[in-house]
Amino acid sequence: MGTRNDVVEIDSLEEGLLSETATEAEGEEPVLYSASFQETEENFVKYQTARWLLYSGLLVLAWGIGIFMLLYLPVRRYILRKDIRSRKLYLTPNAIVYKVNWNSVCKAGSFPIFGVLKKEKHFLLPSVADVVIEQGYLQSLFGVYSLRIEHVGVRRPASDDVHIHGIANPVLSGRYVITTLVKHLFAGYPQF
Repeated sequence: MGTRNDVVEIDSLEEGLLSETATEAEGEEPVLYSASFQETEENFVKYQTARWLLYSGLLVLAWGIGIFMLLYLPVRRYILRKDIRSRKLYLTPNAIVYKVNWNSVCKAGSFPIFGVLKKEKHFLLPSVADVVIEQGYLQSLFGVYSLRIEHVGVRRPASDDVHIHGIANPVLSGRYVITTLVKHLFAGYPQF
């Protein structure tokens, strides 16, 4: 278990992240690493399109619903491009921050709606158990990787882990996170 100082530090970090001035605090905290999604945009869209075509092909054979999915494909490709262009993932000395923010047509599941999509997740470094780089069979055909951030704790199910798809240089991103996590965890110990 952590010491009393660790608990106080985590509480103060959570208060800072959850306060209304969290967006102002971002400017104060230095960004150690910023991951990119732009380089893999085309491969990510192709990968998602291939998945969509496979699902719609199966549904055409099963119930005929896949025809509507095929008609929706151009809109889905537009939404995927907007989605990956709006993603930001960066590492600060105390947290991993993942943001998605775009206006106009937003996705709710797979279908477009009008409005604003804003998603911001902060993962405190003491709560990160592991960073896993994944690539499935279909992903390997298109050169797309996924980054999964696993949480520490017995009470959290595996479904609480965060999957970030389409990240460029996932190995480098994982190394930065692990290196920063180790530095953060061993900051109070004497150096040999």
